[in-house]
Amino acid sequence: MTMRIKRNLLICIMGATLFALLFSSIVFMGGKMTKAAQLPLTGSTNQHDPTLFKDGDTYYISATGGGLYRSNSLNGPWIGIGGVPKAEWTNEVSRGGLWAPHVRKVGDTFYYYYSQSNFGTNDSAIGVKTTKTPGDPSSWTDLGRPIIASGNMSRLTGETHTTMNAIDAAVHQDRNGTWWIVWGSHFDGIYVQQLEEDMVTLVPGTRKLVASRDSERFPVPQPNFNRIEGPAIFERDGYYYLVVAWDWCCRGNGNDNTYKVVIGRSQTIDGPYLDKGGVDMAQGGGSIILNSRTTQEGVTPAGLHRAPGGMDFFIEDGTYYMVYHSYRPQTVLGIREMDWHDHWPYFYEDDGGPYDLRDGAYYKLVNQDGIISDPNTLQNPVAGNRCLTAVNEGNRGNLNVIQSECNDAQEQIWQLEQEYDGFYRLRSTLDDRAYCLTMSNASGADYTDVSLKPCRGGDNPLQQWYFDDTGHGFHRLVVKNANLALEIENENGVIGTAVVGNYRRDGDHQAGNLTQAAKWPPQQWKFTMVAPGDN
Repeated sequence: MTMRIKRNLLICIMGATLFALLFSSIVFMGGKMTKAAQLPLTGSTNQHDPTLFKDGDTYYISATGGGLYRSNSLNGPWIGIGGVPKAEWTNEVSRGGLWAPHVRKVGDTFYYYYSQSNFGTNDSAIGVKTTKTPGDPSSWTDLGRPIIASGNMSRLTGETHTTMNAIDAAVHQDRNGTWWIVWGSHFDGIYVQQLEEDMVTLVPGTRKLVASRDSERFPVPQPNFNRIEGPAIFERDGYYYLVVAWDWCCRGNGNDNTYKVVIGRSQTIDGPYLDKGGVDMAQGGGSIILNSRTTQEGVTPAGLHRAPGGMDFFIEDGTYYMVYHSYRPQTVLGIREMDWHDHWPYFYEDDGGPYDLRDGAYYKLVNQDGIISDPNTLQNPVAGNRCLTAVNEGNRGNLNVIQSECNDAQEQIWQLEQEYDGFYRLRSTLDDRAYCLTMSNASGADYTDVSLKPCRGGDNPLQQWYFDDTGHGFHRLVVKNANLALEIENENGVIGTAVVGNYRRDGDHQAGNLTQAAKWPPQQWKFTMVAPGDN
């Protein structure tokens, strides 16, 4: 490193304390300062699988169980006003309850899509209610029959595709004015199908699988291991976005839930939906954009909100909001404004979400403490004392990457450089800052070597990384094309262990709750800012 660069880095480090104060209240995004935080909500907010809609100046929420709530603002107070009437046909669903409603206004009519299901089975059906006066609970009129059914309930519709799970329906209108319905949970995955103009009749021959955890590498051994549900579709700037929840919800102890919000995008509403690494969501792909997080100041209830899921999307005055639930450990409503980076959404986080990291800043990458057999660490992960470290093995340019004990040495300082479309490059501060973190090849093979190679701006996908939000302020670094995550080769955390590229563990259906929480410690990294940089 030249004397000039050393001097600049020292100045940056001296200013880090002041910058930290500023950074806690703003986020740098391509020259824009923004803070799109979780909204502080008041009133009745213990809702599961919420849907948000508006009539005139009044906002409404409905949720699992069929309750209706209203407010004059998104922040509340949310006041219960009753519930939608129960449909006679739903008595056919053994032990079934009304789940996961979704409301959209078409013309002057509000359509209320909902599910009835026997928990733990695919004996399920999707129904529809309508009204022109949503604030009057008794006015919601049921169609009188389901429009989609599965399992033993298929007899209600004559459905021949009995192995899917007919729950969690949502609708979206494509740019040609055609409405589509998306639904599914576990079992066969997530489907989309075109609707007739009446909003309740399915167009034959248009059904398509758009998302599943099942893949060639990780085949689903049984239906409950296809842990994907709660789909929703929205559109922005030429892309359709498919958002789903991965893993488990609805456990007796809310702290045991492992939901997370995952996304892909497509230029056509029926897919294929690709994640940031270009993997089709129908083949196990998906990029995590929201996981367990601690609330920002002023949000109640304060503290850690686990396992976000049950999403709906609400757009007002050009602002996109995600409406969802999480666990405290009881169910609690959440509404978050979405920010955008090169056509990918993200969510602000004080502790540093994937796009809250500053372009040009200097960081240490600290690995998660704990090994995979420690359930307490997996539930509440904390940073350890092992850092991503560049090692000069004797000759200039012969640089390797290992994990070693954190010591604030220059070898452990990396500059984050924004590339494009959600990808970043990590530049080592060794050897005149000419070398970047690089996957050796794009084969996708396990334990692919990771080292430092001369930085090549914009034309080397093996130096381009995107960051999955794996919760609690941790990230998983995934390289473009190869679809491999940065991993400590020895998960027991032996100091000096090599760093390699390995497959993303959230597709490993045999690994139980460890990967359901996306808490594979060797792939968990926390960015700790050392200095803000020059950008």
